[in-house]
Amino acid sequence: MMFFQDTRSVGLIFWIVVGLLLLNGAVAFVNIFLDGFVDLPDEITDVQTYCLLMGIGSLVSALIYAKNAHRVMSKRLTKAEVLRGYVLTVGLCVLIGGIFEGLAIHLCVNDPITGMVVTAASIVVGIIVALMSLTITGRRKGLLTKAVWFLLVIAFILMAIDALVPAETWWEFVNNVAHLLIAFFMIAFIADIEIRREMGVGV
Repeated sequence: MMFFQDTRSVGLIFWIVVGLLLLNGAVAFVNIFLDGFVDLPDEITDVQTYCLLMGIGSLVSALIYAKNAHRVMSKRLTKAEVLRGYVLTVGLCVLIGGIFEGLAIHLCVNDPITGMVVTAASIVVGIIVALMSLTITGRRKGLLTKAVWFLLVIAFILMAIDALVPAETWWEFVNNVAHLLIAFFMIAFIADIEIRREMGVGV
């Protein structure tokens, strides 16, 4: 099947994620002016600021995803390069999105400590994931690259399982479809002999 053989095909899936993030950001901005447009937790004390920060976080993440999607579709990349770009994109989105989310919780919810924890955790996880991407196409192969390969396999399997959980809203349904497709592609990529050779796994 040529669709699954061409690495640029996964760029279409990345654009779906871009659309979802843009939609999420747009809904957040609309709720600034139309309070009650979407249901929000009762503990939020400043709806406008909360939606503004969450909307900005979604839009910035969408731009990061869009840059990666354009790169994948405009260039003929190896599977390892596609995987590396995606993992780096996830790391950056976790880092930036988490900072905005943590700030929103810290400023607009009656639980500032949780906001600080979310921000700190997002920074740590985002940096770790971004650094993991550097090992995918690096020249050095060893225990570290094998550990990263194993962690990525587990992460994509969990992504696929989570995407199969029944959705309660249309947004969740579309989000599940997008992430299921991404997980399918990434599992296929990471199991490919080209990737395993790059990371020194089973070859």
